[in-house]
Amino acid sequence: MSTLKHLSLLSSPNHYGAHTSLNSTRSSRHWLARCLQIGILGLLAVGMSPALACLDSWQGKEYIELPAGFCQGYADALLGKQGSYEYGGVVCDRREGSYFFLQRFVRYTAQKKAVWKIVQIKPLAKLHKNELALSQGCRQIHQNRQAILAIVREDVNILTTLQAWAIDFPTEALIPLKAKTVICQIEQQPSLLP
Repeated sequence: MSTLKHLSLLSSPNHYGAHTSLNSTRSSRHWLARCLQIGILGLLAVGMSPALACLDSWQGKEYIELPAGFCQGYADALLGKQGSYEYGGVVCDRREGSYFFLQRFVRYTAQKKAVWKIVQIKPLAKLHKNELALSQGCRQIHQNRQAILAIVREDVNILTTLQAWAIDFPTEALIPLKAKTVICQIEQQPSLLP
């Protein structure tokens, strides 16, 4: 398991099937073969690393479960709605770095599993021990943005925003924001204890 920390809050553990069980063998083999092919071609054609080429092959693809071992660390969250579309985000830790996947909910399978489509992949800088990738609990000063992704440094009782992006649902894009205009806080989960 990755030592990087991520905070991503779900409204309920199984909302939209919280796709954290990774056991799709047929799909895993298909994507592994595709990633290896794209990785080699990417490396030869444009000097892209096989790992990054593998990630790029997922953009625009629908999935139910990511292949086992694809993300060494994993956190997901629901981000919001635009019209009839529901959006979610995944922070995926891999050996070579961390990535944010913006994804759109497509449908449920007959087995009531969520099908997601990855619409944007954003490589994140290597996170240090006291840094977090947040997709919940951030807001931009003097703006009413629905969703923000931020990289923050966790100091004693304060989060300092290092990088931030607005998540624009209509264009399915991440728009860079000035870090000093974004304030983040860790939302406390309700306690059932007295």
